[in-house]
Parts: sequence; C-alpha cells; structure tokens
Amino acid sequence: MLGPALNSFVTWVLESAMKTGKKRLYFLARDGYLMYHAAKIYVERLSLPIDCRYVSCSRYSLRLPLFHLDLDEAMEYICRGGIGVSLKRIMNRAGLEEKDQEKVLDETGETGRENEEIPYCELKQVKEKLKNSRCFVEALNWYSKEAIPTATGYLAQSGFLDGTPDALVDSGWTGSMQKSMKRLLEYMGRTEPLEGYYWGLYELPRGVRREEYHCYYFSPEGQLREKVYFNNNLFETVFSAPHGMTMGYRKAGERYEPVYAPVSEERVRQMKKLEDVLLKYIVRAAEMTADTENGLTGKEDCRDERKAVGKLLRMFMTEPTKEEADVYGSMAFCDDVLEYGGRRLAEVMDEQELKSNHVINKILVMTGFRRQTVKESAWYEGSAVRSSEKPGVHLFQYRLYKYLLCIRQMYMWRKDNVQNRQG
Repeated sequence: MLGPALNSFVTWVLESAMKTGKKRLYFLARDGYLMYHAAKIYVERLSLPIDCRYVSCSRYSLRLPLFHLDLDEAMEYICRGGIGVSLKRIMNRAGLEEKDQEKVLDETGETGRENEEIPYCELKQVKEKLKNSRCFVEALNWYSKEAIPTATGYLAQSGFLDGTPDALVDSGWTGSMQKSMKRLLEYMGRTEPLEGYYWGLYELPRGVRREEYHCYYFSPEGQLREKVYFNNNLFETVFSAPHGMTMGYRKAGERYEPVYAPVSEERVRQMKKLEDVLLKYIVRAAEMTADTENGLTGKEDCRDERKAVGKLLRMFMTEPTKEEADVYGSMAFCDDVLEYGGRRLAEVMDEQELKSNHVINKILVMTGFRRQTVKESAWYEGSAVRSSEKPGVHLFQYRLYKYLLCIRQMYMWRKDNVQNRQG
C-alpha cells in the first residue's frame, strides 16, 4: 500500500508541475526525502524537463530566523498545542539555550514547573505570560537575528533566487512551511510567487493565497471522509528520511550546510530498509510507465489511482491488523517542533487511558470543563489495536471525535474565507 501511495503522489506532482510550466521542484526534508528519490527515478527514466532538489529544512529552522519580525505570530507558533507540551518545550521551540531559560523561569516564577505538562486550555495564559516576560522576548529576538545569515545563505545557495519557475513538494497538513519559506525569501528579495504541492492540507495559515497551495488527497475545503480515515502522524513516520531534523545551518568554507539533530541507529536502519523496498517498487513502476504511450498518468487529477490508494490507506491507518499496529506502532515518533526521544507512534495504553480519548471526555478536557490529563497517542487507532482485546468501541469513539474535529476545521476555514472575500 505504501508503494502505490508514494508512486501515485509523485506522478501527480510531476504531471501537475509540467502542465503549469514548472522547471524545478524543491522536496522539503524530511517528508520529501522518499518523494525526492522517487521523482528522480521518473525524471531520469522518462527524461522529464524537471530539476529535482532536496532542501534540508524544518519548521524550526525556517521559523527561528523570522521570530523577531513579528512577535505576535511568533508567540502563536511557539505556544501551539501538541503531545506533552511543557514550558520547557515551548522555550526550546523559541531557540533559547539553558542559561536564558533559567532567567525566564526565575522572572516568571515558574522554576521547578518547567517540565509539567500544560493542558491545552491553559496554553493561552502561558503565551501571555511569556509575551510579557522581558527576558523571554529579548532572548527570542537575539537568537532569531543570529539565525538569519546562515539560513538565508543556504536558501540562496539552493537556487530560490535565480528566477527558475519552481514549487515546493511536501506532505502538508497546515501549509506553515510554505508561508515561512516565502516570508524568508521575500526578506531576501525574491518577488516571484511560491507554490507548493501537498499530499493533503487540513487548513492554511491566515493571509496566504489559496491558489498557491495544490492538494492531492484532501484540501481545507472538503474530503471529510478522507481526513477522518487518515493519520498524518503515521504518514510522516513512514515517509521520512534516514537523518535527523534540520536544526539550522552553518557555513563550511564557501558553502552552507544543514545541521541535523542526532538520530538513533534503529531509526536509520528502519528508514534505509523502507527506502530500499519502496524505491524498488518505484523503479518497476517507472519502467512500466516508460513503455506506455501516454508518458505519466495522462490524467492530472489521478482520480482512479487516488481512490484506490485511499482504500488501502483507510484499512491500514484506521483498522490495522495486530501485526501492523505492533510493527509500525513501535516506531519512534515526536509531533513537536523539536524532537524528544522515548515515545512510540502507537503507545501501549490501558483501558482507562483508551477511554479517556473517547469523544465526550476529549471535548470536555479540551474546552477546559474537565480538568484531567489525557494520555495521547500519535496513532490512536494503532494503540487501540495493540492494547485492547476489543478495540472496536475505542475505534468508533475516536472516529466520532475525528469527524467533529475535522468538521470544525472545515467550518472555520469556510467562515474565515467567506469573510475575507466579502471584506
């Protein structure tokens, strides 16, 4: 199922890019790693007029240089929700080193509480507290300005300023990477628009142009069922790279190079094994395509392929077998801007922990009507299958929660965009 999914997406990207006159595609680390190598196979086998490049970046490496330009936007990003969010993790997102973190904790009276998990409903209060902290804001601005020279040097070196018709390629979800990249490139003097091709987008940042974001499987406007029966955490755990997250950049002689976070040998072995299997599939698919008269798919929307891939992914992601849940669920995962070890994609949970994620309790906790710490799972469906003898009721409850969550996302998206058009 993973091979067909990767193949269908990459052929859609290449077909779409050529029809719109794109000459270069930038595949963003790390979700774009396998996509990049798959696209290179097609470009070479079919002699396609596309220059494929792999760009090492992350939400952290692109956001950090921008923080000092807009404090309100920086605080929204730094204080976003997630699994196991604490004050320590929020300060790490801001790029603060240990000595500055200690000053902030002392000034805000939070020393000793920095590792406590922050309930979702209290994140707004934490944001205001940090925004009013002189130590925090000064440190934030200093680290942000320090990151500018190497980040802009690396992007210029990658070719973003040479005028070639281009686009980004990534997994997607919120579109924040493209907005950050565009903002940084505009700071560097780029005037050309920046487009992106994505597996799927649940939402988009405020102020962006919708026509610059192209979706393969689901979009902010619709595809409710596709969103509910999909798990983006599982997707990005599988479609990843055998190297760590991009922490920033450094100058080495006349060149700029990415600085990667450490990654375990286990993770490298897993990714190399998946890379070998999936790219062998892509080679066979490209060879078969090269023998046809229509080149790639011949259909820009890839409707039939997308429908078939969707069925396979729904079974795998939302109703996995016990073996699938154990194998993929035991892979390391972190959904934070920075990475922290020790968590698995589908944590083993007891019945009470599984029940705490049922729809009514989840809503009450998220809205602050019930004060309770809910043990989250990045792949709840996998956790339910791994942990319960009768996972069906847990899967049903979680599916209801996801329907409500996605309906709310779509409602807010449509509401904001209707208001923007009327304004």
